Amino acid sequence: MSSDSFADLGGTLRKVADGLIRLVDLNKRPAAGSPADKEADGEPFAGEWSAHPARDLVATLLMECWSCADHLTVTGAVLTEHRAVASLHTLTRGAAEAGAIACYMSEPGTDSLERTRRLMNHNLVALHEDLNMLSRFEGQDAASKAARHRGQQAAIARTGHRFGLVLTKPKKAFTPCFLGDKPPSAMALIDKYASLTSGVGATYQQLLSSVAHGQLHGLSRFLMRAPAPAEPGKVSVQMNLSARDAALHLLAGPLCVSTLVEHLRWFFGWDTEALDPVVIAMLHTWGRVAQVPYPGPELSGSL
Repeated sequence: MSSDSFADLGGTLRKVADGLIRLVDLNKRPAAGSPADKEADGEPFAGEWSAHPARDLVATLLMECWSCADHLTVTGAVLTEHRAVASLHTLTRGAAEAGAIACYMSEPGTDSLERTRRLMNHNLVALHEDLNMLSRFEGQDAASKAARHRGQQAAIARTGHRFGLVLTKPKKAFTPCFLGDKPPSAMALIDKYASLTSGVGATYQQLLSSVAHGQLHGLSRFLMRAPAPAEPGKVSVQMNLSARDAALHLLAGPLCVSTLVEHLRWFFGWDTEALDPVVIAMLHTWGRVAQVPYPGPELSGSL
């Protein structure tokens, strides 16, 4: 603990981000005998959609881990430097969403077909968004890429049908198709993996999004009375953020990454012994600054 609460918050985020990247770098693939390793054995759901869907799932998870850690690293730096207040919410939103997607893909109690379905829906969103962008361009290159994307969409639909998964094509042109149940929104995912209390994560996602999108109800939270007295009949305000408010507003990021580490330990069978106390220290620090103490395991050592 130091006299600079912003630096305390930022320092713990960067330590967790560094630890997460180190965990990925040391392992890179599922441990032998882990759920991920067993689900990949023989690639039972290989097909037109992918010759190696289990391997693709691992690659997607690692990309989401990298994105989560990258956003946390920059958030930590901004907090430590006491700069770029509004960007903290945009960065934390990115970290929370990437972490929540990775949690969704690696969720305990999910069978391998369901996990593959979630991956393919994730791919369908990516193909759909890319097609929306390509539709604004002319030329053979854009047309060829669009044709490949549509071919991949059709391959996912055919293979999904072979495994009993029905493809739904929404009526709205700018909504992606999906296999089986409709994929949960970013808000629903953050709500699920940030807290066991329903509605907490959703509220955080709404707050983060309002600031990230420049909405008045989000930006107005930064308005504070200026310390210098104003002229008679006027009120002076300034854009500012206290350490306690920062911890309260941005807590979804630390919460989602803590759940992600638990999922990586289970799904990949990775040894998280070095990272676990760092995560606990982060949650204790954020809880202390936010004045909502973290009720989890006690700290040990000098963390």
